[in-house]
Amino acid sequence: MNMNVFKCVGFLLGTSLSYAQNIYIETSLSSASFEEFRNDDNVNTLNNTYSKPVELGIGVGTVFNITTDERLKWDLGIAFNTYKINTSFNISNSLTPTQYDLNYMSLKTGPYFSVLNSSRIKLQLHAHSSIDYLTFGSNQYSDVYVDLTKGESFSKLVSSYHYGVAIEIALTDSNAMYISYDYKSSFTNTIEADQPYRLQVTSVLVGLRFKLAKLQNN
Repeated sequence: MNMNVFKCVGFLLGTSLSYAQNIYIETSLSSASFEEFRNDDNVNTLNNTYSKPVELGIGVGTVFNITTDERLKWDLGIAFNTYKINTSFNISNSLTPTQYDLNYMSLKTGPYFSVLNSSRIKLQLHAHSSIDYLTFGSNQYSDVYVDLTKGESFSKLVSSYHYGVAIEIALTDSNAMYISYDYKSSFTNTIEADQPYRLQVTSVLVGLRFKLAKLQNN
């Protein structure tokens, strides 16, 4: 685990508190899969018909008002997510079940735009980008266990794009609750340098947002 990554993320988030208007904390339920995989022969040998386990994640961050009416905002946050991926690969015309366990620490940023922007309820669209660092990873099949954090065969740093929709409901003048749907897809990564894939994740997030100005006045 590279502690410099966490120090850098912590520094960025701490610095942003001086300029942000809101902070948030959230939990997520996510399911993940490998998409567009190709082996050395440019053939997809993974079977993605298995169940997709739903795993828990947590996140915190800051929100900046870009426009005075608060319709357009900018989000900067960190998240910790765990993914389980059940799949199988083909060896000599026989499918071998395999399970991937992946933990990522992520730094994400991007805009929120409120299509509906009333004082009590907001309908928001978002588009984010993220950098995801693999803090733990394993691949298990038959009696084989592979530590994915060792060596260079599995991508440890992943760049991804997100988009989705959220509903925010004001609870008081200083805090609100939201529920959000998020689709995430990584840009193309590789296994063993020549086997491309994309990590695809769908998530439902629930969180609370707090106005910093209100907290500072109390």
